Amino acid sequence: MFEELVGGIAGMSILTIGLSCICVVVPVGIAFLAFFLIRRSNRKKTEVLMETGQQGQATVLSLEDTGMLINNNPRVRIGLEVTVAGYPPYRVNKTMTVPMIKLSQVQPDSVVKVLADPTDPENPDKVGLLLK
Repeated sequence: MFEELVGGIAGMSILTIGLSCICVVVPVGIAFLAFFLIRRSNRKKTEVLMETGQQGQATVLSLEDTGMLINNNPRVRIGLEVTVAGYPPYRVNKTMTVPMIKLSQVQPDSVVKVLADPTDPENPDKVGLLLK
């Protein structure tokens, strides 16, 4: 009887340890996969913009902190008026992470260089800021 009880407890401990490992490993794996896929998607968007975009400039109309930090850099919402030669100016709101050291370049009324695809002015992914 005692041996059955000890064997049952040992079996449960191994099962508990196994389930605990699964509960830790699976979410970490999912988070890593999501991070990898997002980075890959962002890289692809940047490559497409570099191929199809045109250089222009944008006036910063507004700057709003989202309250989120990524690697101690603020994630901000920027309102822009984009101007590309041969196209009418258009407005777009873009949420992005700006390195703290470059935050002074995107203050309201600042003019920044951009790479933009003016054929799709509603899409904030089609505007990239060229910060110094």
